[in-house]
Amino acid sequence: MNHEEAQELLEDYVDERLDRPVRDQLEKHLSGCPECRSILDGVAPVDLEALGSADVDERTLRRSVRRALWRTVIDAAGLLVLLVFGLWAISNFVVHPLLMNRGGRAAAVARATFDVAGMFNRGAFVDDFTIDPGVFDRTFTARVQMPVGAGRVDLGTVSSRIGLFGSGGGTIWPFADSESRAGAVQDILGRLGGGTVATVSVDFYPAISVDQAQLLAEHPGADVSVVWAGFLLSEAAPEVAASDPLRMLGYSTCVGTDQIPPSVFASYSGNAGGYAFAAHPSSVRNALQEVRRSINHLAEHPNVAAQLFEGANSGQFQRVAAYLADTDPQVEALVVTGPTDEILKFIDQADTKDGRVLAVDFYNWYRPVCGS
Repeated sequence: MNHEEAQELLEDYVDERLDRPVRDQLEKHLSGCPECRSILDGVAPVDLEALGSADVDERTLRRSVRRALWRTVIDAAGLLVLLVFGLWAISNFVVHPLLMNRGGRAAAVARATFDVAGMFNRGAFVDDFTIDPGVFDRTFTARVQMPVGAGRVDLGTVSSRIGLFGSGGGTIWPFADSESRAGAVQDILGRLGGGTVATVSVDFYPAISVDQAQLLAEHPGADVSVVWAGFLLSEAAPEVAASDPLRMLGYSTCVGTDQIPPSVFASYSGNAGGYAFAAHPSSVRNALQEVRRSINHLAEHPNVAAQLFEGANSGQFQRVAAYLADTDPQVEALVVTGPTDEILKFIDQADTKDGRVLAVDFYNWYRPVCGS
């Protein structure tokens, strides 16, 4: 056995992994090779019992300690990699699909998080919807924006969380509103001047029918766009929604029914991507369809409803869904956006004096508003 072959076998010799014939050849070589014996001293583990009674070469001891430390580091790194992979596998194949999403719970929370932005924010639409997956939870976040003229203003975000160890939800984003006095919207628009664009909630007291609101949306008689419709429930049928937050529900008139891509619910993680809403004619009936779909969904998932809506119980959602199934509620508010002087014309045609200025800009108006 030559010198190089012997050196390559030293570690296996120390770990007793050599066959007997090879071991005999190596020991024969070691008996006549001081250099290989010196290397072997650095490969072999330290004999702690002999340290007290034998002289130990300091350099050899350091090599042995370094080698032992590196082996410990490598073993620890390997265990860490196995642990991370194990957590990922458990999260991917057990926690999310089998535990967290049992009964479609995660999909229900995602849909509800998206819907609260449209139902409880006058004029708002969801510009972006994301999912942040953890090992044992998911956080759903809807970014809310409002049209101002042909531009957009951020209102903030609505988020909720569902997890293996308890769940938590964010606060429903409140109605965007100015500090205007009820009934004084014309004064405010007049002071803004004719070159300004604004988004205004035109309120109806008493409320008007869906057919009347549809006519106003389709033929406004002014250069404005209707972007949101709010439906009054409590006054039409007090028993179904006696208190907030279900007194009035609304939805954007610019969006369709298929708002969230199915891929959001097909995977335990990932990002739903930016939400670019398609161009639709302003339709109050389309908004009513969205409200019905959203309420039916919440009625089917009372635990989700209880998590996201403070002050409302599952019975209220069941009653609202039953009421909306065969009834067109009255319309209490239409949100319009456009030049201030054109909004004043729309208010005159709508035969109402009440409203709220929701947002203001000084430029950025062209038609249509609905569209990417």
